[in-house]
Amino acid sequence: MNLESTLVLCDLDALMLGPDGNLTQVLRDVLQLFTARGGRMTVFSQKTPKAVRTILGSVPLAAPALLCGGALVYSFSAGSGQPMGSFAALGDSFLAKLPAAPGIGIALQMKDGATRVFRMNHALERHLRREWTPYLLTQPEGVSSEDVLRVLLYQDAKTIPALQTFEKALEESAAPVRQERLAIDCLALTPGSISMGAAFSSVCAAAMLSPENVAVLAGSVPMVELMRLAGQSAAAFDAPAEVRLAAGQTTFCRANEGAAAEYLYQLVRNSGR
Repeated sequence: MNLESTLVLCDLDALMLGPDGNLTQVLRDVLQLFTARGGRMTVFSQKTPKAVRTILGSVPLAAPALLCGGALVYSFSAGSGQPMGSFAALGDSFLAKLPAAPGIGIALQMKDGATRVFRMNHALERHLRREWTPYLLTQPEGVSSEDVLRVLLYQDAKTIPALQTFEKALEESAAPVRQERLAIDCLALTPGSISMGAAFSSVCAAAMLSPENVAVLAGSVPMVELMRLAGQSAAAFDAPAEVRLAAGQTTFCRANEGAAAEYLYQLVRNSGR
């Protein structure tokens, strides 16, 4: 395999971070070797540009990253992003209809990469602190739905029934919104018009590569569609079954035990360089 003609799209959140939320030292060492040999990499993350930049530090990306769950194609070299959609079709009234039950936190990921918080709770506060995500407190009337990429709803344990009621109501309304559980305490709402395929094509175009020359390394379900679009794919040993079934190969290491480092080092060895 020619490293210079292949782009690795790696699952940042599931495969690259240690318990402290930082890149592991072994991965940093392998990344240095991988890039020194001509390897090209970018990342997929549920996080915003500022949070990802803080985590990556000086690690170079060879193509735009898929951030905010693929809703934003962001070029760190240019310092700008390409939003893949918005909530404009639902009107500003949609934001006012978000659940107002005590114990439910509401954060918005915006087109400009910023995070705005409507309502804070314990779960959302922990999330923002753990990921070093800067944010602005705001009110629904101060935000246009056209500027919103995603809505993240965080629940404290006692508010689970309230959020489940909202999920059911949203589903029954047939609103063009995709619901996705990012964690047991986090529900993400994304405009139904956002296409992971379009985001993937944008990354390929920026990297000047065909999909056949992209390798997707995944550890979470949101990347399954990307795996099917790419020419090569791999999953962590302990990734969800749906991810492993979609993968062309599986690593020997578990996600938090060096799966990403194992895969990148394998590419270096196979390149013969």
